[in-house]
Amino acid sequence: MSVTVRNSRGNDVVLLNPSERALKYSIEMKHKKALTNTGIRKMDKDGKQIRLTDEQLAYRAGYLAHQKDSNKAFMSKHPTYKRKANRH
Repeated sequence: MSVTVRNSRGNDVVLLNPSERALKYSIEMKHKKALTNTGIRKMDKDGKQIRLTDEQLAYRAGYLAHQKDSNKAFMSKHPTYKRKANRH
């Protein structure tokens, strides 16, 4: 669950947990355009949406690959693990 905090300059900043960050990165990679942590498009000074560079796309791909690898390692160590249902 994301958290909104106030930084030292008095601005509100949204912090994402790893699964929310992965979802944001996958959406950004699909469209190749930058989003804020709240899901709003990032714009440049001219009002155009900011496109991601090859380096930014590579970072996001690496982040998603790391999550998959981490999950595979966890599941190999805990083969009988079953996720508990979320109850709200």
